[in-house]
Amino acid sequence: MAPPKPEETAAVPVPPWHCMTKEECIKELEVPEDIRKKGLSSSQVTSRLEKYGENKLTEKEKETLLQKIWNQVNNVLVGILVFVAIISAASAIAKIGNPLNNWIQVGIIVGVICINTAIGIIQEGSAEQAAEALKAMLSADAVVVRDGTETKVPANLIVPG
Repeated sequence: MAPPKPEETAAVPVPPWHCMTKEECIKELEVPEDIRKKGLSSSQVTSRLEKYGENKLTEKEKETLLQKIWNQVNNVLVGILVFVAIISAASAIAKIGNPLNNWIQVGIIVGVICINTAIGIIQEGSAEQAAEALKAMLSADAVVVRDGTETKVPANLIVPG
């Protein structure tokens, strides 16, 4: 007889936790009915930390410097300034009007764009640092029952069960 196909042996998907009844959760987590009195043992906590991971939100990837620069210059106003700078440079090259004035205009426009971009990146970095500092100052702790006694643990060490 041929071995079963992977699709045929796949386990029935577990519904989301919020859709389960109390009894279904207890069965899925393989905990005794009197879990509220005794809590989890230290070994159960360790195995569940390995299985489920820490209780924390995933952090978004940090933007690279090029992405930050692109986010600062990717807007209509900067596009208009670049367009005007190109027209001024073309006028200077074609010697339409006063070429010196046109090159000065190009320099001023490019300078304004660079200064605006630098200020935006610096402010964004300061805001990110402030948010990280606030996040570090917040200490979320929870009272749980472990090995039959109430214990205060950091929120990231809470496990299902």
